[in-house]
Amino acid sequence: MKKAIVTPKKSLPFCELEDLFLELKKPYGHADIVRFNLLYMRIYKQLERDERRQAETFVDALIEGVEKEELRSKIFGVV
Repeated sequence: MKKAIVTPKKSLPFCELEDLFLELKKPYGHADIVRFNLLYMRIYKQLERDERRQAETFVDALIEGVEKEELRSKIFGVV
């Protein structure tokens, strides 16, 4: 008997954010941060709770991969 594999459904806004994040390359520069912020701020309220948690992993990755330390504070969601 075969087991069904269930993949969680992702919203269109989250897919947009994920696609953009996967397009960005380390080290993340100012233009990368601006692009990410513009989209993330626009869609944030549309994301489900689980999607927001996943988006936070994108933010964490951006923080870790910035080309200049001072860019970290420019990332949306960083306090």
